[in-house]
Amino acid sequence: MIENPDISIIIPTFNRQQLLSQTLESVQAQTFENWEAWVIDDGSTDGTEQYVTDMEGQDGRIHYVKRDRPHRGAPACRNQGVELAQGDYIIFLDSDDCLAPSALENRFQHMEQHPELDFGVFGCILFRDRPGDTPLLWNAVTPENDLDRFLANDVPWQTTSPIWRKTALEKLGLWDETLITGQDWDQHLRALILNLSYQYFSPPDCYWRMPHTDTIGSQSKAKGDYLDCREKLLELAQNRLASAQLLTPKRQQLLRQCYFWLSDTWIDYTHKTQAFQVWQRCYHRQLLDRSLHSQGLRYLQIIATVPPAGRRVARKAIREWGNPAIVFHWPKTFRNTPLESKPS
Repeated sequence: MIENPDISIIIPTFNRQQLLSQTLESVQAQTFENWEAWVIDDGSTDGTEQYVTDMEGQDGRIHYVKRDRPHRGAPACRNQGVELAQGDYIIFLDSDDCLAPSALENRFQHMEQHPELDFGVFGCILFRDRPGDTPLLWNAVTPENDLDRFLANDVPWQTTSPIWRKTALEKLGLWDETLITGQDWDQHLRALILNLSYQYFSPPDCYWRMPHTDTIGSQSKAKGDYLDCREKLLELAQNRLASAQLLTPKRQQLLRQCYFWLSDTWIDYTHKTQAFQVWQRCYHRQLLDRSLHSQGLRYLQIIATVPPAGRRVARKAIREWGNPAIVFHWPKTFRNTPLESKPS
């Protein structure tokens, strides 16, 4: 075990031994050596425990522990990791993602040079099998307000992009262990609402593996539970924005567009009644007036009558003539920006 590490890396995992090995290799390849890594196991049955404990015996900076709290999932594992962390800085690294070799050195230097910052944000590159095989950024840095971008689902950064001062996480509070999806969205949105200080830095220095099905967040989750959690996230966001006096008309519109997307998504899972109820709750939460509520309801009623095979065309046609105050458009910058600067 290393004494007084500068950086603690927290890695939640569940049945990912092969992918985890690639993640830990990227950590061990760092040019910066004063780190510790906590692998928090969410109940793996695939040999993860033996693999990581063997690595622990070879490299005292790596630690294996089992989740010790009732909630399952990455948030509970991350909270346990924060409690164990000895470093002044913390990075949350998912067990299928990777760091560029100079990531820790680069991040440590920037944060030491900017003691006023609560966290720093570093670019992330997408990949499929090996870092570098898909030269696309997670997202572009734009002049738009980051809080608004999160609300528009134009997510500026993902879980591993920030490096946090541990003192900042103490101000921010724990990850919400009751959320089965969108935990990083919630965590980062809360940091922005709390007005924690941060800055973007370059070049990009971490890698996000493109979607697969064995994430901790996807384990044994019914689609209805997933959508219910999405609605809970929107309610939490509205309440926090209102309490901080940050609920502007634009943010009300962004929230109601999210409700509109959520209602529309329920239609695809043959829950027409639930779709109408979600849209009604959006109205009761005073995010739209009666006229917009009626327009959205009429849209949902029409889409519900269209056979599933024809809904994509019907949605496109209706949205092209729809009211932009409710119609949801996925942002064009999300996960499709060509990489211009490469990590070292």
